[in-house]
Amino acid sequence: MSQKFAEIYSQFKHQKVCGIYLMHRPALLVCDPDMIRDVLVKDFTHFHDRRIVVDEELDPLTAHLFSLSGQRWKQLRTKLTPTFTSGKMKMMFPVLTKCGEQLRALVAEHVAIGDAVEVKDIVARYTTDVIASCAFGVHCHCLVNPDAEFRAWGRKIFHDSSLGGVKRLLFFALPSLAFRLKLRVFPKDVSDYFRLMVRDTVEYREENLVERNDFMQLLIDLKNHGNVKGDETNKTSKASEKGKWLSPTPVGM
Repeated sequence: MSQKFAEIYSQFKHQKVCGIYLMHRPALLVCDPDMIRDVLVKDFTHFHDRRIVVDEELDPLTAHLFSLSGQRWKQLRTKLTPTFTSGKMKMMFPVLTKCGEQLRALVAEHVAIGDAVEVKDIVARYTTDVIASCAFGVHCHCLVNPDAEFRAWGRKIFHDSSLGGVKRLLFFALPSLAFRLKLRVFPKDVSDYFRLMVRDTVEYREENLVERNDFMQLLIDLKNHGNVKGDETNKTSKASEKGKWLSPTPVGM
């Protein structure tokens, strides 16, 4: 599907927009960079809705900013925006540095013995270590152990199959039908694994008064206090009550 969009864009890239069909529904494909910037940034508040229909009870992991719409999306974005400030991102830099040192050590080992290196695999393991440490607050040591449990479950999310392709097509082209058929984006066992991991991490930190400079800690602060430490001016309750939009940033489709 992405390849088809790329082909259409290449064909009409000198036009501002072009008309396409998403199965049976007409749509516009924006090609002009200035117009794209207007849609994603300047006039973003008018283009935030998605065509994806999600069932939070059946498939809770789908309830994220890239799929939610309307008031539900607005409330979640208002809450999460303070967690992505430059200061909060810099706070996590030591975690990336530590994972980077492990990556350098692993590459040095391969260089020392003159071994061939599968760069894609090593970078994927490094990225998984960073995500696990920053987002989930766990050390999965994928660079040391390529078959680490966290990585195995993470790869299941991107496991492709013929049935998965049909489901993605339905979610994109006929979202209402996919909703009525109770189709899941993520397999239930994968969803249960990551939800349990987050729940256990939150419970352990709260019971043992553990704090780390990672994204998980920001979410815990947000859950317990309604705002992120150091961002008192961005209290979510006030923003929600007044119905204010924060400065728009591109977040997806």
